[in-house]
Amino acid sequence: MMERWRWQYWPLKTKLLLLTLSISTLGILLVCTSLVVVENQNYQEQLESELHVIADILAEQSAAALLFEDDQQLNTIISSLRQIGTIEQVCVYNVSGQVMSALNESGNARACPNLAVPPEVGFVGDFYRLLKPVTLDGDTVGQFYLISRLEVLREHIQAFIVVTFSIGIGIQVVLAWVALRLQRLVSEPVFELSDAAERIARDHDYSIRVPVYGKDELGRLGSAFNEMIGTIQQQNLKILQSRDDLERTVADRTSELSLANRELEAFSFSVSHDLRQPLRAIEGFGQALEEDCGDQLNETGRDYLHRIRAATVRMGGLIDGLLVLSRVSRQAMEVKQLDLSAMLEEIVEELKETTDPLPTDVSIQPGIRVVGDGRMIRVAFQNLLENAWKYTSKNDHRRIDVMACEAPDSITVAIQDNGVGFDMKYVDKLFVAFNRLHTPAQFVGTGLGLATVDRVVRRHFGEIYAESSVDNGACFFVKFPSSMQK
Repeated sequence: MMERWRWQYWPLKTKLLLLTLSISTLGILLVCTSLVVVENQNYQEQLESELHVIADILAEQSAAALLFEDDQQLNTIISSLRQIGTIEQVCVYNVSGQVMSALNESGNARACPNLAVPPEVGFVGDFYRLLKPVTLDGDTVGQFYLISRLEVLREHIQAFIVVTFSIGIGIQVVLAWVALRLQRLVSEPVFELSDAAERIARDHDYSIRVPVYGKDELGRLGSAFNEMIGTIQQQNLKILQSRDDLERTVADRTSELSLANRELEAFSFSVSHDLRQPLRAIEGFGQALEEDCGDQLNETGRDYLHRIRAATVRMGGLIDGLLVLSRVSRQAMEVKQLDLSAMLEEIVEELKETTDPLPTDVSIQPGIRVVGDGRMIRVAFQNLLENAWKYTSKNDHRRIDVMACEAPDSITVAIQDNGVGFDMKYVDKLFVAFNRLHTPAQFVGTGLGLATVDRVVRRHFGEIYAESSVDNGACFFVKFPSSMQK
C-alpha cells in the first residue's frame, strides 16, 4: 500500500504538474528574495543619504553657535529634529570633545558617547549612527553626533515582503492553472499511447490505432507506434493464416493416417488369417501324415516331415510376433501407475510353470512403480524376462536380478542374467526387427521380441540399452522419464 505513494507510481500528469510548480515556485522565491534584498539596500542608502543631508544642514547651522558657545541657540537648532520621529539621540560637541547640547527622544536618558574613543558609525543593530564634523571657514569647530532608529526601514521592508510574496503567490496560482492546462499537451498523447498498448496486450486487438498530434517527438512516437502495430497485425494475420493452413494439413494427414492405420489393421488381420489357414492345414496334414503313414516313411522322410512341422510352428510364431509388434505400435495408450514388481512376479511364476525345471534364482526388487500402459508394459517386460530365461537355459543354475534406480529426472529398471550374453559390437542390431545374434539351432526365436520392447519403450518416451559380454550374461536397462511418471 505504501508503494503507491512512491513517485514511481504517480501518474505522468502529476509528475509534470509537480515539476512545473516546483520550478515556478523556485523562480518566484528567488525573484521575491532578490527584490527584497535590493529594496532593503536601496532604502538603507536613501535613509543614510537623508540623515547625512540633515546632519550637514544642522552642522552648518550649529557652526556659529559652537564658535560662540551659544547653548541656547544649539538647543533650538537640535530641537527642530523632534519633528523627525525616528531620531533617537543628537549630541553636539565643541572642538575639545565636550558636549555642548544633547537631545534624547527615547524614554531612557542616553549619555552622549565620549569622543576620546571613536564611536561606531553606520548601521549598528537597530540604529543608524552618524558622526560629522562641524566646520566654519574650513576650520573644525565641533562634532555632530546623531542616532536614528531603523523602525521605519523595518516596517517598510516588512510591508514590501508581504506585498512581494502576495504577488508571488498570486502569480504561482496563475502558473499552476496554466501548467494544469498545458501539461495535457504532453500527457494526453502519452496516456492514449499507454491505454492503446494495454488494450492491445489485453484483447490482442491489433486494429487499434492512436491519434497523432503534430509532428514533434510525440507525434513521431504515435506514428511509429501505429506503424509497428500495423506490421504486427499483418504478421499476425499471416501467422493465423499459416496456422489455419497447418491445422487443415494436419487434419488431412491425420485422416489419411487413420485411414492407413485402419487399412493396415485390416491387412494385418487378413494376412494373419490367410496365412494361419494354410499353416494350420500344413500342420494338420503333417500331423496326420506322421500318425497315419509314419511307418511307411523311411528315416529321411520322417526327418523331412519333422522339419516341415517345425517350420510351420516357427511361421506361426513369426505371425504372432508381427501382430504384437503392429498392435503395440497402433493401439491407444491407457496410462496409469503400475506395480511393476508384482507384474514381474506374475510373469516369473508363469515362466516357472511352463518351462524347464532348471534351478532358478530370481530376485526382484520390491516396490518398483512406473506409469504407463499396463498391456504394453507387460508385453515389454515379458519379452525381456523370456529372453533372460531363454539365454540362461543352458546354464547349470539360472540367476536373474531385477533392480530399479530412481533419479530426479528418470527411473531406470535393470534386468540382469547370467546367460550366454552377446558381443557388444552387434549391439546396434539388437533392437532391429528380424535381427538375431544367435542361430535358431542355439536358441529359438523370431527376432521380433526386442524390437517390440523398443517400440513399447519409445511410446512411453523412454530409452532401452544393454550391456553384455560373451558367456558373462547380459543386462538390459529400461529408462522411463520422470515427466511420464507424474
